[in-house]
Amino acid sequence: MIISDNELEVGKKYDNLKVMCSILRLEYKDNTCSRKALVKQIESQYKLERQGRSYLVLEKYSEVKEIEDKRKDNRIGKGKYELLMDSLLINLLHNKYNDIEENTYNVAFSELFMQDEELINIPIFTSKYKKLIDDYEELANKLGMNDKLLDMYREKSYITVKQCLESALNRLQKQEIILWEKATMVRYYNGDTYVADEGTELEIKEIEKEVENETGIEFFKRRNPIINKEFKIKVCRKITGLSSYWKIYKIEILDNEKLIEIDNIDEITKELTSRFGKSIRQSLIKHKYKFVEEVAIGNPRVKIVYAFINDIDNITKLNNMLLIGHDKIDLEVSCEMQDEENEEKEKERLKQEKEKKKEERRKLREYKND
Repeated sequence: MIISDNELEVGKKYDNLKVMCSILRLEYKDNTCSRKALVKQIESQYKLERQGRSYLVLEKYSEVKEIEDKRKDNRIGKGKYELLMDSLLINLLHNKYNDIEENTYNVAFSELFMQDEELINIPIFTSKYKKLIDDYEELANKLGMNDKLLDMYREKSYITVKQCLESALNRLQKQEIILWEKATMVRYYNGDTYVADEGTELEIKEIEKEVENETGIEFFKRRNPIINKEFKIKVCRKITGLSSYWKIYKIEILDNEKLIEIDNIDEITKELTSRFGKSIRQSLIKHKYKFVEEVAIGNPRVKIVYAFINDIDNITKLNNMLLIGHDKIDLEVSCEMQDEENEEKEKERLKQEKEKKKEERRKLREYKND
């Protein structure tokens, strides 16, 4: 689902996919699989005609079309989370809480905001998740873990749960139980807080573009909560009286009869967080962080690859600490999953060994030439 407020113009021809991604604020990656996935994502909202490398926008659909996923074991696909998240969402709406604040993500999904044992949110994360959102580097220092691991864990967990929630909202809307949309809440220094009208939203978007051009803080950099906070402060300074603003999921209930209270909410939460934990872990152990390091001799720059597969134990600890009900599940890792992780680790070891021998041969050739 495209989360940008920008739109493509019907009847306009765009030079290439990268241009369209820039407008829609989709992260463009120059490889075949990513390009195909991005085209499918855009085609869920627009009818496109390809002309060489260019794309002509023929139509904008009134409703977002479901993207068909033909993978057998898709990570956030149909069946893996849908009944579980749908049940949690129905239970939340049964309790008449119609707005989920997107900016305070930890509020929407943290047990920290349980009041008098009444469910006022969707409890996925423990109260410690707020520390990860607020300052992952400080938390990394306290835990003695790699800050890159915590940054990526924050990113993966956020995207996984956010996409799962929005898919559940779309399913309930398709069943005509609810209508939902994203809106902007604004708060002024005089205390006034309300949903922004169309004019205020447009003004905020224009100021955001202005600040983005001035600072170079692009949309994807603002995924970092610290950078995003600094960015929004700069935006607010340019709008008279505005102290803060954030996105919400605005939900209208259409059929109250289908909103029933769920009895086994703890079991559902436990099962869902277990699946989230496994998905996050599998995603992280396949991820590699690449950076460039200056060296005094030999080639002036060397690419260093750090693989999170080396942090399996720390990923497990993070799941146990941050996911509700996950401690009793994740410690009992099945032999099948453990074998898979060991196989991945062995592949990585052999690859590093191969690279090491290749580097040794290169240095030997340089020595002989000298």
